[in-house]
Amino acid sequence: MNAPARVATPNLMNRRKPYWEMTTDELAEATKQFDDPDCNPAALKPTAHQRAQLRAWQRQRAAQRSTVTVALEPKLIEQADECAASHAMTMSELISRALRRVLRTKPAVPPRPRRPRSA
Repeated sequence: MNAPARVATPNLMNRRKPYWEMTTDELAEATKQFDDPDCNPAALKPTAHQRAQLRAWQRQRAAQRSTVTVALEPKLIEQADECAASHAMTMSELISRALRRVLRTKPAVPPRPRRPRSA
């Protein structure tokens, strides 16, 4: 007796294999819509689960940060605030980027020798 042939349901037929498992030709066919320079697919709204994951990640990052108080000239603060606003970033981001850039380019400075304390 022959077993009845399986009929693929529409759900299974629409399923594609993941991009990382595709051959070069399959991947080119699956992504050819993005070759068009005018392609501008609509952004998908994140799910409630994805929003919750983002908020958890943001809370974790915020907990890893420290608050530092520094004294700066008012004119410098004003210039930094304008620069941050024009680049769509916060003052914290601007200062963090500037510090990282300085720390990357400057060699480590050896510590200054301490003077002996007088008794």
